[in-house]
Amino acid sequence: MLIGILAGFFASCFGWQIDLIAIQRGLKRGRTAAFLVGCGAVFADMIFLWIGFTGTQPLLDHPEWWGIIRWIGIGVILSLAARGFWGYSQPRGQDAEVIKRNPTKNFFVGFMVVITYPEVFLMWVGIIGFLRAHFPEARGLRFEEFFLGGFLIGALLWFGPFAFIFLKKMKRWSEENHSLLTKLSSGALVLVALFLIFFEKF
Repeated sequence: MLIGILAGFFASCFGWQIDLIAIQRGLKRGRTAAFLVGCGAVFADMIFLWIGFTGTQPLLDHPEWWGIIRWIGIGVILSLAARGFWGYSQPRGQDAEVIKRNPTKNFFVGFMVVITYPEVFLMWVGIIGFLRAHFPEARGLRFEEFFLGGFLIGALLWFGPFAFIFLKKMKRWSEENHSLLTKLSSGALVLVALFLIFFEKF
């Protein structure tokens, strides 16, 4: 389980695209929204891990599927960046209540960004292959369950403090600083999308 905890923590810590989106939505919609973005990303990672443990051949046999899925992910990232550039505002009144009643949207955003990223899938397949090749216990009957459970714990150990402590401090900043940070994170997301379009070919 310790391996899973470390994998979940460091994968979430270094998944800066998700962290940027979590900051962006957290400043606009609250700390719970940022946490749910992280939870959606973790759920997508765990699906990839589960596929890696149980069998990847059907997906590897049809790489053309990933081309379509990849462009969906690029579209999601660009739409989030566009909202950050032109749609920044702190929700108030009835709008804030609508946001609170729709937490699944934040979860879905994090989920879609990761699940449409083929390179993440291949990364986890490679990591699982490495673990099974170099650690005999990784071939045990219960390793999958312990690893996935540890992965979830490790990821929450990152996203919990990130959303409810770090973002709480950021909430004390001025409105102008919030707007600037949102636009900077949106610019970074545009760079991510451009990198995926021109340099990352699946």
